[in-house]
Parts: sequence; structure tokens; C-alpha cells
Amino acid sequence: MNQNNSHLIAGFFRYHREKLNYSLRGLVGDGKVVDLSSLSAFEHGKKRLSENQLIKLFEMINYDYETALKSYSFEKEYETLCEYIYLAEIKQAVALFKECESKGVFSSLGCINFSLIQYVLSSMNDKYIKFDDSCIIFESLYTSEQKVLLKIAHAYQYKNSGCFEKAINVLKESEKMTFDSKLQAFISQQFSNYYVLLGNYAEATISLLDAKRRYGELLALIPLIQVNLSLGTVYFLTNSYGKAEDSYIEAYNSTLLLKNSTHLLTKCFNSLCWVYFNTNQYNKVNLLLSNKPNRLIESRNTYFTLAWAYYKIGNYEEAIKYCRDGLNKFKEYSYVCMIYEYIEKACMGVKTGQDALLRKIIETEDYDNDAFTNKLFTYEIIDIYERRKNYEKAFKYAKKLLNR
Repeated sequence: MNQNNSHLIAGFFRYHREKLNYSLRGLVGDGKVVDLSSLSAFEHGKKRLSENQLIKLFEMINYDYETALKSYSFEKEYETLCEYIYLAEIKQAVALFKECESKGVFSSLGCINFSLIQYVLSSMNDKYIKFDDSCIIFESLYTSEQKVLLKIAHAYQYKNSGCFEKAINVLKESEKMTFDSKLQAFISQQFSNYYVLLGNYAEATISLLDAKRRYGELLALIPLIQVNLSLGTVYFLTNSYGKAEDSYIEAYNSTLLLKNSTHLLTKCFNSLCWVYFNTNQYNKVNLLLSNKPNRLIESRNTYFTLAWAYYKIGNYEEAIKYCRDGLNKFKEYSYVCMIYEYIEKACMGVKTGQDALLRKIIETEDYDNDAFTNKLFTYEIIDIYERRKNYEKAFKYAKKLLNR
């Protein structure tokens, strides 16, 4: 037996024994093939068995030992998957995982490695991968890097249950277990996510700057873009709009260099627009729109961003176009439709009922109605009341902004 494959063979045996619900004691029987303690030690990577013993054991779980030994182990694909995860390229990781799964990876020697990848990706809340935590039983067989990945998945599990402090503590443990630069960069990026959830923006910023330095040294462009986007968001949340703009511009310029970057490009474009919306810099919005990429994703956020941007720079024809297209595409979202209705009427000079519509938009409890969207429309209603010289109502809404 190849020494390099000994842990894979032990893992393969235990993985399929567990799946078939065979007990160790039941397989040992009269002990002629192997005794109970030796079989347990083998499964935990602490003892090697002879080839004859392995052949007989594999027969007991209805697998041919020689076939299993020669099976395609997907080692190269596994290494690529780890690279994708370390570089935070999760979409590519999911696509490759699904491809390997369809090719029978769980019937190959690579099954324990891929059970770990499945656990990590499913813990990240990816809806395309079924959750399976069976890999936990193979911890004794994993390399130090694999144990770090297992810890990262545990951290995600804590996050998913709302235990953010515990998630951070587990990440701190994983940080001490590796010197791999890519993995350390990924861990730093993960720290920032949990700190943001705790509202600790200072620590989130420190973690992101560390991740940015590490990914920069690795010349990893896509993770750098993602980190700059996250940095921009943290700066945005803390009203550091100048720093947010710088981070978003850096990310945006980088995405323009990529061929297949539609998702990231759209996110950068929309994020920059929102910085300008919140700082009333519509001259910069105009400049951004004059060089608007053709490959933006047609999402609710994009349609709203473009409709609002064109409305505020006075290009009413384009604003109405995006409002009408948005109303057709997203008519099941009542909150979004109210926004399109307001913008379209404003572009057409309709004044009657606009304040009532704005009040409805501001007061509607909807998951799309975030604080920054609410802020834009509160300024809008203040402007309407000031033009009508209804200063009492204008003051009422201005006071609401101050009290936030």
C-alpha cells in the first residue's frame, strides 16, 4: 500500500462503513481478520493493516479493494478547491465541487477530502450544496491545513446560530494553527465579517487591512477586489465617505481589468453610486454614468440605482426607462414598485400625492428598506415640504434624521 495513500484508504473505509451503518464490532466478528482495537486504530490513522486484511475488510463493506485503490482520487481538483476557498473565490469552488460530485468523487479515495469541502461550503450557507457534517469524524486523519478548514467551518456554524463571539474565538484558534499565507489572508477576511456583525467596525477595519496586505503580496486580484468592497462598506457604515469612495474606486478600477467580472463590476458600480448619493455628489454620479459599463447585472438594486441616478442628474428619459423596466421585472416587490412610481412621477412633474407616496415608502417595513434608502427619501420629503413652505413638517422629518 502506498504510504501517501494510507490515510485516504482508512478514510475511504470509514466513510463508506459509516454510510452503510456497519458497526466496528459487527465487522470484527470472530477477530480472525483483525481485532477491534486494531481496526479502530486503522480508522483513526494510527495503525496500518496488511494488504490481505484490507482486501477482506473491503469485501465486508461490498467494495473491491484493488478497484478502490486505483480509483481516481481527485487530488488535483481538491488542491484547486482549497485554492479557491483560500482566495475567497467561492462561486468557482462551488462549481468545481458540483462537477467533481457528478463524476463520483464520493466513491473515490478522495471522499474524505471532499466531505470536508462539502462541510465548509455548505457551512458558508451555499444553497447549492447539501449540508453534511460527517467529515467531523475524520479529524484525526486530516492534515494541519485541513484541520484549519474544519475550524473555519465550525466558526461559520457558530455565526449561523448567532454566536458571533464564539465564531471569533474559533477563528483565533485556527489562526494559530497555520503559516500558509493564503489561508491566513482568508482567515483575516473572515474575522472582518464577524466583527461587522458585532458592530465592531474598528476591528473589522484592522482585519480587512491585514487581509488586503496579504492578498496584495499574493497578487490575488479578485480577493483584493472583495476586500476593498468590504472595506468600502465598513467605511460607509461609519460615515467615512471619503475612505469608502477611495476603496470602492480601487475595487471598481480593478474589475474593469477583468473579463468575467459582471457580478463584482455591478457591485462596485452600485456601491460607488451610493456613496455619491449619500454625499450629494451628483456631478460624480454624472461622470460615472457617462462611462457606464454595458455588462451590469439587471438586479433590483441596479435598476433602482440607475433610475435614481438619472433622476437626480436630470436625465428624466433614462430614469423613466429604468423605472418602467423595473416595474415590469420586479412587480412582485411592492416596496420597490412604490419607489419606481415615485421617481417616474417626479420625472414627469407630477406633484399631487408625492408626499403621501414618500411617507408610505419611508414608513413601510420591508427588508429592502435599509437605513440609507430611507435617508434618501427622507431628504426628498423634506425638500418637498420646504418648497411648499410647510416648515413644520419639514422640521419633523429633519428631526427624525438627526435622531437616527
